[in-house]
Amino acid sequence: MRANSLEKQKKSKFNFFVLTLMLFLVVFPKGGIKFKNIPITWGYLLLAIISLFLLFRKKYFVRKEHIYSLIALLPFQIYSLLSIYINGIDSFGFFISFLVSFLFLPFIFFFVFSEYIENLDLDYFFKIFKRSILFISSYGIFLFFYRGFFGSLFEIPLLTANWHEKGLLENIKCINHRGFFLKLISTYNNGNIYGICLLMVLPLYKYLEKSSLKKSIVKLSIILTLSRTVWIGFIISEFFFNFFIIKNKKKSLIKFLISSFCFITILLIFAKFYLHKPFNWYFDTTLGGRLVDKSFEVNFFSNLPFINIEEMVYLSIFNTFGFFGLILFIIGMCFSLFYYLFKNMNSEKSPIDMCIFFGLLTYLIISISDSASLYLPVMAFYWFLSSFLHTHKDISYEFSKKSYKN
Repeated sequence: MRANSLEKQKKSKFNFFVLTLMLFLVVFPKGGIKFKNIPITWGYLLLAIISLFLLFRKKYFVRKEHIYSLIALLPFQIYSLLSIYINGIDSFGFFISFLVSFLFLPFIFFFVFSEYIENLDLDYFFKIFKRSILFISSYGIFLFFYRGFFGSLFEIPLLTANWHEKGLLENIKCINHRGFFLKLISTYNNGNIYGICLLMVLPLYKYLEKSSLKKSIVKLSIILTLSRTVWIGFIISEFFFNFFIIKNKKKSLIKFLISSFCFITILLIFAKFYLHKPFNWYFDTTLGGRLVDKSFEVNFFSNLPFINIEEMVYLSIFNTFGFFGLILFIIGMCFSLFYYLFKNMNSEKSPIDMCIFFGLLTYLIISISDSASLYLPVMAFYWFLSSFLHTHKDISYEFSKKSYKN
């Protein structure tokens, strides 16, 4: 009896940690303050405190797949730090973001949290996950129309916005106007960052959520980001979901083709008559200005000081760390996905795992245009999902659900 009581207490405490981290990493990721122009967010602060506390526990259990993923990323970590040490730093703030995104977060999710992610209470976690995604989607839609009609953003300092950025979001963030409206930003304060994060979890949310209305709200919030990168990612995500996850392939093919045709038609009309943009706006060869004044020398190594990892992550890594650095980066980023794929080549794959896999793959594809890798909370999403992909999940949970309806 006492053992059961202790187990329940332990589970209750862990669920509280899950709820807290979900609240501040997913629902309110930008809440916090700034210290010398470096954002200190509550979510990352809590993540650091909990990680330090767990780091010094007596017993460890780490999945071998998580260890392999860390080892695969290690060459890029060593090489990039060596390159930065030799060539110097031009932006200390982005250097800190680089350390957090590519050193600390992988270590936390693949090593420190390995045992806890393995033993997640799936019923509780998925319940909180669905509510969190629905909330930020609904709030984003509310904020989208609120700003359009009232002319200012609704902010809650320390929660939906950084205390030192209150009242300044439109001036200091990349919140581009799209005619009468701004991009949908939700609590993420940036349309592209919000859309990129949502694309990573969209397949999982669609699989878990049975309500068509709630799924439509989440999809609408992604569309209202008014971001070409996010729109392309949305079509890619829908393709993966309809062709590789749901069972009725013929029906899903027809549905995907019809919905994609309607979606693209609406976007073309939107660009022409609302934004007054020509149709070739969708095929801008500069990718929204990302390629303007960009000249890259083909170097195996790089002698440039570290400034930033820009939106087009692969070109930026190539420019900052050279061709060798790009190869190591691709290996480190992709290893977790393709190790899972080859390891389970001849076995039946869990639908939940496939949702996670294709969410991550969508991110890697749209990173050609915009990865937002050094901006909160993109890499927190990526490394958590990469770690979660390799955990054992109770298959009975999945197949006890009613059959999926798209």
